[in-house]
Amino acid sequence: MTIRTNILVTGATSGLGREIALQLAARGESVIASGRRENRLAQLKAQENIQTLKLDLTVSDEITRVCASIPPLSGIILNAGITVSDPFISGDIETDSALIQTNVVANLHLIRGLLPKLKTPSGRIFIIASLGGLTPVPYQSVYAGTKAFMINFALSLREELKHENIDVSVFAPGGIRTEMTDIPSMKSLENQLAPAADIAKAAIAAYDKMPAMSVPGFQNKIVAAFSKILPRSFMASQAERIYRKARND
Repeated sequence: MTIRTNILVTGATSGLGREIALQLAARGESVIASGRRENRLAQLKAQENIQTLKLDLTVSDEITRVCASIPPLSGIILNAGITVSDPFISGDIETDSALIQTNVVANLHLIRGLLPKLKTPSGRIFIIASLGGLTPVPYQSVYAGTKAFMINFALSLREELKHENIDVSVFAPGGIRTEMTDIPSMKSLENQLAPAADIAKAAIAAYDKMPAMSVPGFQNKIVAAFSKILPRSFMASQAERIYRKARND
């Protein structure tokens, strides 16, 4: 008899995380979908093969509690994240801290706490970063910094944990049509945002293969390739023009 083990998906109450949870469950995986919004969790719980878990990534004690009580896992998909699309000078340290906590610190806390729960061999840690972690993103400077951290962290951790028979992979999509990008400054770029369902399908394909890093979409692959050969200052200036125009349209 085959015993299924659980895959934890964070940030599963909306957008990409929700699509990943639903698509994994639809193919018969046992999914633990986590998030803060209880009404959204209730909707997911009604789906076959999905358990739900209330988890606020801004509360350290809650993360610790979940790590101690969660059942054994075959995989962790760290999807939860937030962004702010404003000039850095107009922000405040409280917003910056919340973004860094959600996008970086909570992920490190979860990985460290959940490593003992990962089944080996073939335990998987799948980190969803962003194309914005490979290139500078003016007006989302703190967000881009957090994603760059996660990419370098994931690739470093991959080499450490391969000796423990645990795979680590990082997924770096471009813009996705979700609640996170449903903001005025992104309105003029809406046609360039990919449907969440399509990116979820690409993410699951990458989760199955666990390459070091994957970037979905032809145009995004080109941007990722240019990021390796063009000066980062040039990439930053081009991105600033695009986002400044989008903000003013």
